[in-house]
Amino acid sequence: MRHWVNFGLLFSFLTLMVSGVMAFTRPFSIATTRVHVFFGFLTIVLVVLHLVSRTRYFSGKLKGKQSSRGMVALVAASACGLAALAVGGVWPSKQVIDAGYEARHRAEIVRSSPMAGFLETEDTERFVAREPAEPGSAAVSLLVRFRDGLEQAPAVAVWAETTTGTMIETLYLDESLAYGEEVEWQGVKTRRHRVLPIWRHRYTMVSGIDPNGEVDAFTGSTPSHSFSLDKYLKLAEGEEMVICVEVNAAGDSNEAFPNSEVGQPSLLYTAYLKPEEGAAYALLELTAHGGEAEKGGTLAYDFEGIDSAKRLVDLLLVKVAPAAE
Repeated sequence: MRHWVNFGLLFSFLTLMVSGVMAFTRPFSIATTRVHVFFGFLTIVLVVLHLVSRTRYFSGKLKGKQSSRGMVALVAASACGLAALAVGGVWPSKQVIDAGYEARHRAEIVRSSPMAGFLETEDTERFVAREPAEPGSAAVSLLVRFRDGLEQAPAVAVWAETTTGTMIETLYLDESLAYGEEVEWQGVKTRRHRVLPIWRHRYTMVSGIDPNGEVDAFTGSTPSHSFSLDKYLKLAEGEEMVICVEVNAAGDSNEAFPNSEVGQPSLLYTAYLKPEEGAAYALLELTAHGGEAEKGGTLAYDFEGIDSAKRLVDLLLVKVAPAAE
């Protein structure tokens, strides 16, 4: 039994070490997190078994000479001190965390509001919901349904913006595009503003960083913008907003758009909403495409040459209704 525990601890530790390094140096991955957490629990079980098998050793140290008890106290105090430094975020724990991927790419990483959530019911559907922070306000939910028979689901971004085109809040972004500007999209390494250019340029105002990684001076003129839907969901405020969905599929090049990497441009679907009007459904309509949006976020309205891209979406339905109290 002792040998099983010893070698189990060895391989469990090696797995934790590798997955921990990957989590520290690379964009978030649910697979990496799953492995790290699972082997963390396995390590706890193995450590407990190891402690049980070495009960006599530990009890001897705790009951033994004063020097042994002093060593145990020193180790315990050191561990508590390091934990306190980590909790307080002071040196050296802060410097270690600042060297990780999350800290170095914080402006690029997209995480939606804790009031927003999504569900992938199947390969062809996405359900996105945004609850209000205050009771009695409105909730927004959106159903994205792709047509049957697609080999791979398209990349999708869902966000709300003002009627003048300023992003309020990103509600959903494909996980493969959420953790950095350099992404791997359907097996091809590219930059995410080539996949969803309209969303990415709208996101510049939120992040303060343009698609090329440069600080955008324009964002400095809007320090009062809260980038939150909470104000727009209050029924008595009379605020208006636009729900936007940008969709793009890989490998859909044609004669008009022959680039094998980008193919046909992304398509933008929108719906105008006024939450104070109460329960309402609206279908999002095809509005523009992102064929000219890579450099400056300009919308294009000429759909000539776009064919299969317009058949990716089967249904885009948004609902605004007072949230249950």
